[in-house]
This record gives sequence, structure tokens and C-alpha cells, in this order.
Amino acid sequence: MAATRLFRRKVALLYVLIAITLLAGCDALGFKNWEWRQKLVLEVETPTGVVSGGSVVAVEAGTSPKWAPGAGAGGLGSRMHGEASFVEVAPGRYLFALLGGGDWEREVALTLFFPEPAPSPLERAERLETMREIRVLPRERYPLLVTFTDLADPTTVRRVDPDDLAATFGPGVALKRVTLEITEEAVTEGEVEKVLGWLETIGNTMLDGRSISTIKAENRLANDLSAGSFATRR
Repeated sequence: MAATRLFRRKVALLYVLIAITLLAGCDALGFKNWEWRQKLVLEVETPTGVVSGGSVVAVEAGTSPKWAPGAGAGGLGSRMHGEASFVEVAPGRYLFALLGGGDWEREVALTLFFPEPAPSPLERAERLETMREIRVLPRERYPLLVTFTDLADPTTVRRVDPDDLAATFGPGVALKRVTLEITEEAVTEGEVEKVLGWLETIGNTMLDGRSISTIKAENRLANDLSAGSFATRR
């Protein structure tokens, strides 16, 4: 009987906590959330002139309350949705800047737009919601760049050296700069699928068709990447 009463008290407490959250909002329990949109643009020099392309993603950052159990309590977590930025360097030849799953997008924004000494990560996240600025991304903060030797075959993905695009795309091709902008533009949707038609059919597998990433894979890059490296939906 005592165990039953204890269980009922715990259930009742859970209902109270849920009710508080619904009535008073997340702040009542120590949760805080922010959202902003950021646009990554690739600018590439080619023999016929400069070409550019970019995509807008939404970044959602939030805290967990300090009283919550587990690692990261009281810290800043994140997720994102949107598409990888890409540019057509030459007819049928594309350069893609892969998504970072939310953590990369959050951290690059938190560090790029605030000079030292910077405010706390939580203060920076709050400011990013209303900020409208653009910065040149430093070389050490570049995302992974890739291309495909055959756009119809995800296993032909190849890493691209940002310091030597000519090795992949031919003489006269170079990465001019990468910019990041905090913007009000709408999140990009459906553009990368127009180039990589298999994104809609590949499901949850890796690009090499395996269900998981493994060191036994012969094509390590294709085994490390999935459709989520190119597009994620809310």
C-alpha cells in the first residue's frame, strides 16, 4: 500500500509539473529557447566569372534547467532544419557545404558575430534572434565541402579541398570566400533535391547504402554521410 501511495504521489507531481509548463511557459521550469535564421553563401571564382549560391537554415537553441539530471543540464543545446548550401561551379558540377546537425551552425554563429570579450552563450543566442548582420567566415570555421563525380550516384561523393578547388573543378577555379548572414529570409526548402534527386528515396541509410557508419566500409566518406548531411526537415 505504501508503495502504491508513493507511486500515485509521483504521478500527481508529474501532472503538476506539466500543468505549470503549459500555464506559465517554459521559463517557469528553467527552460529558455531562441531561434534565428542564418544563410551560408559560397562564392567561387571561375574562368567565366564569380558564381555564388547559398541556403538559409533555422537554428533552434535552448537550455535545460540546472536541476535536470544528466550531462549538459543548464547548458545550451541546439537543432536545425534547412538545406546545405551549394553552387554550380560549372555546368553539372556542384560544390556543396554540408550541414553540421545544429551544433556547428549554433557555434559558428555564436563565435563569429561577437568580438571578445563576448557575452555569455545564452546572451549571444538571445541577441541573434534580432540581429541582422553578415560576416566573412574564417578558413578554420569552414564546413565540410564535397562534390559528386556523378550526381545520380550518392556513392561518388568526394571531399573538396577549399584551398585547391582547381584540383577538383579544373584550372581557374578557386573559393573566393564564404559568408554567413543572420537574416529574416525564409528557410530554403526543396532546392537541393532538384540537384540530388535521390535524397527523397535514400531514407535513413548512409550514402553507400549501409544502415550504419562503420570502419569496415570501403568508401569511408559515403559511409559517414547521410541524407541529413544535405537536408533536414522540422
